[in-house]
Amino acid sequence: MITKEQTLTANEFHHGKCVKRIGPRGGVTLLVNRWRRNGRTQIWKTRSEWVVPVKHGLRDYAYVTERDADMWHTAEDCRPVEERS
Repeated sequence: MITKEQTLTANEFHHGKCVKRIGPRGGVTLLVNRWRRNGRTQIWKTRSEWVVPVKHGLRDYAYVTERDADMWHTAEDCRPVEERS
């Protein structure tokens, strides 16, 4: 989950669950949905809302808001779930 303080300083965000997959011969693959900051965090003085514009790849754009903050985390707080195949 992202807090308002983290949105002011972080430049990379991850969406959903991050997975560290270990193959049968020991190869490690990280499955991470990485999004980059695409502008400054918008904060309102009269409300406790905030919005962070983010970009994924060349053409995908979105916003991180306080309503969906539980689906996002910063790259510094990323703890991938380990799976073995």
